[in-house]
Amino acid sequence: MKSRVKRLHAVAPANDGAMLPSLNHYFPHFQPLVYLPTGHVAGYELLARTRDRQNRVVSAGALFTDASFPVDFKIQVDRHLRQRGFEHFAQEPDAGFLTINISPDWISRLGADVASPTLRLIEDSRLDPTRIIIEITEASGDLDRLRQIVKQYHAAGLRVAIDDFGAGYSQLDRVIALHPDVIKLDMRLFKLAAKGGLSADVLLGMTTIAERSGCEIVCEGVETEEEFYFGVECGAQYMQGYLFAPALADLLPPATFQPRVRLLTETYLQRKCANLSASVDHSTQIKQLIFELQSVLQDTDESGRPSMELLAKLQRAGIMRFFICDAGGYQISPNYEVIAATLREEKKYCGYNWSWRPYFPTLLATRKRTGFDLVASTIYRDVNTAQLCKTFGLYLDDNRILLVDAAVRDEVLYVGS
Repeated sequence: MKSRVKRLHAVAPANDGAMLPSLNHYFPHFQPLVYLPTGHVAGYELLARTRDRQNRVVSAGALFTDASFPVDFKIQVDRHLRQRGFEHFAQEPDAGFLTINISPDWISRLGADVASPTLRLIEDSRLDPTRIIIEITEASGDLDRLRQIVKQYHAAGLRVAIDDFGAGYSQLDRVIALHPDVIKLDMRLFKLAAKGGLSADVLLGMTTIAERSGCEIVCEGVETEEEFYFGVECGAQYMQGYLFAPALADLLPPATFQPRVRLLTETYLQRKCANLSASVDHSTQIKQLIFELQSVLQDTDESGRPSMELLAKLQRAGIMRFFICDAGGYQISPNYEVIAATLREEKKYCGYNWSWRPYFPTLLATRKRTGFDLVASTIYRDVNTAQLCKTFGLYLDDNRILLVDAAVRDEVLYVGS
């Protein structure tokens, strides 16, 4: 152990011939991750720190992207930081887990028969390996070699996280190949999505993939209460960021943030209930209008039209269009676009088959069980208007189905936007 530490502190020339700083110039800080179900600090991320010319503690992250420093030196610094972090955590059995970042490019430099230096450092520090989470950063490196080393990590008891999920390439291939335990959402995408709009729809869809994969979700860079609320919407079990604490030299008592998490979750619950109440009221209004529309169309052929009064109510409620299909899913009427209390016919969709849409089999199954019940699709974005909407389906008779597209107000979808 001593001989390896001594080698780590050797100083080598940089690419430009200048002497590199001592490894002691770099030291670890620890940013807490808060576990939402309990409000406790469940673990920490190890982050590299150094001092600037004014002796202030600053991030050492720039070192790892600076091409003037040799890769071997960066690897030495990284292992030096891990070694110090492992030794520190070995003395703090109640501190939870420790997450560390590892570059896939560096893993690819290891030979196929070379054991992981990280595993050796964990063993030397006598730290329980189940307390370590390896964060795979960047969308680079040899995937086959990465798969091999991740199997080593899992066999040793470590957990594996995919970092920056959603950045650039979505890293779905890594989720499939590596079977990670944790997914950390890309911070830039998360902050953008927390403001709402299409980015929120995309990120929420990606978190569904993470949940279906059996992964826990971490939101990092959480700085505001609104971002906290949106993190809950994303299904995150863990959050880290300046809303709680920056990276610190020392570890914190586990219950440090419990009162604040309790208050934040109570506020979230109140706002979510208010949103859902507004959404339910809107859906109830939509359903009542659809039943009114059904009564108009039920005893007529597809050319029957609602009154201007009903059309005005449809438009105010956000109903965009309606059309009629047969029980096989084939559209037998034009689209009737509701515009300014009038109808505009769009005939190009006549004859199209919509039975492949997910709500349609549900509609048929419900019909067989309960009669003429109303069925609603999941929320999606309309390709023509870019509005979020739902499609409602209701039988007019045994062979005709009324389908209605209604806009959904995005402000009642989720808290945080």
